Amino acid sequence: MKKRGRKGQAWGIDLGVAFIIFFAGVVVFYFYALNQPNETEDLREILSYEGNSIASSILSEGYPKDWNSNNVVTIGILSENKINETKLGRFYNLSLYEYAKTQNIFNTRFKYYYSLDKNMSIEGKELEGIGAKPANTKNLIKITRFTIYQNKPTTAYVYIWE
Repeated sequence: MKKRGRKGQAWGIDLGVAFIIFFAGVVVFYFYALNQPNETEDLREILSYEGNSIASSILSEGYPKDWNSNNVVTIGILSENKINETKLGRFYNLSLYEYAKTQNIFNTRFKYYYSLDKNMSIEGKELEGIGAKPANTKNLIKITRFTIYQNKPTTAYVYIWE
């Protein structure tokens, strides 16, 4: 008669560990798979909120009313509910040379681009827009507002993205 050893009993522990690892993998997969759409939705809401905030700031008088790059607290380009070309030029120069400062003033970490439905004339130059022009972006939000530029109704756009 042969004696039985304990060699065959170790498979039970291996099976238990494998089951725990497999179950943990399934739980992690479902946790991330189910929360992924919510993260995208949250990001879209944040971008939309910050884009509206930037658009509201730009289409205001700013603070102080006659702001410049040294004393600006709030960037705004309107005077008497019309786009003030001097303030528009200041905004352009500030975004051109100190884009990160404008992001801080707008209180955003996202990139932005401001444009009108026609080219803007700043210091004799025809410009399509102000800020970082979007190219190959994900999660791009477009905010549309109406204003007056050169005594004509104009559509203003603020693009914001990650």
